[in-house]
Amino acid sequence: MRKLVILSALFLSGCQTTQLLTTKEQVVILPSETMYNCPVAVYYPKPEKLTELQVARLLVELNKNNKICKNSIESIRRFLNESKAELEAKK
Repeated sequence: MRKLVILSALFLSGCQTTQLLTTKEQVVILPSETMYNCPVAVYYPKPEKLTELQVARLLVELNKNNKICKNSIESIRRFLNESKAELEAKK
């Protein structure tokens, strides 16, 4: 029983010293859902009966969707780089 009293006194004496703890809070800023804009072709015609005009229209639609998605990804990348720069400036 004496060992328990001595040990508890040692633990309590260790808690009496004051230490200054500092922490830094970093907030994660997520891009809005509207920035994720990657359209998908909804309709794919049957390849057995495709005409040249249908192939051309499908390629134009896929190219347009690819450009929109590329622009969206680039805007997300810019947003994240700006957020990172703001966080680093606050340090």
